[in-house]
Amino acid sequence: MFTKLKAAHAELRVAITELETETRRFEPNEATLSAARLALTRASSRRRALIDQQILPTLRDLSPEQTSRIDKLRRTASDVAVLSSRHIGDWTMRAILADWQGYRRASKSMRDSMLQRIAEESAILYPLLGGRVEEAAPGPGFAMRQSAIPM
Repeated sequence: MFTKLKAAHAELRVAITELETETRRFEPNEATLSAARLALTRASSRRRALIDQQILPTLRDLSPEQTSRIDKLRRTASDVAVLSSRHIGDWTMRAILADWQGYRRASKSMRDSMLQRIAEESAILYPLLGGRVEEAAPGPGFAMRQSAIPM
């Protein structure tokens, strides 16, 4: 499971970087921006399903502190999903084209939150799955943060 989660996090970081590249453009390219957003959404969904359906149900014999951290991870997952859905719904292609600078700011905020979520999941789940947090191998521009996601 550790290898699967590590790969899912790597896939998600690549998708985040691809969207970051798109948002650096002076003007949006609808085709490549749409493709990058879709790739990010799919990578995030696969990671979420892996954690919710395959990893969390198998965790056993946890200490009270580990149980508390897993419970917090579960609670914040629904908040993250709501914010992500709201972001996608608010930022339709029409809205993006009408306010490119606003979308760029909103996208940066969401990408930063996603990277923070990866760091949080890594810190909590990697050790429980036999890995080390250092094995997260952050991508370009990624600063490992251990604080909770402000939701």
